[in-house]
Amino acid sequence: MINTVALIDDDEVHLMLYERVLKKSALVENLLKFNRAEDALTYLEDAQSSRIDIIFLDINMPRMDGFGFLKAATETLGNNFADAVVVMLTTSLDPTDRKKAESFEAVKAFLNKPLTEETLQDIVKLI
Repeated sequence: MINTVALIDDDEVHLMLYERVLKKSALVENLLKFNRAEDALTYLEDAQSSRIDIIFLDINMPRMDGFGFLKAATETLGNNFADAVVVMLTTSLDPTDRKKAESFEAVKAFLNKPLTEETLQDIVKLI
């Protein structure tokens, strides 16, 4: 069982789809949804916020993209952020995006959208 999962994606349809997959799996106790990376970062910076076990992070978002979020979270939170499992979810086929994602300690997987129950089962093994 996963205690807390955060979804960070600017696409409302993807957020609804991921929420459905996570709830159907019955593997997640608490679900947080953010359609702006800045809001997720603010949540993580608040010492009163619950610990997040897995973050599903989109790469391409306006204002602050997934890589900007990773950089800011790592700089601000250091080792506390690195304890979370970050899964990049993307439609990008660019190999440089994968290489860039792998340069962050917290990123444990780089997957193509959409999130499926089978993929979720594999991710649970990372915890």
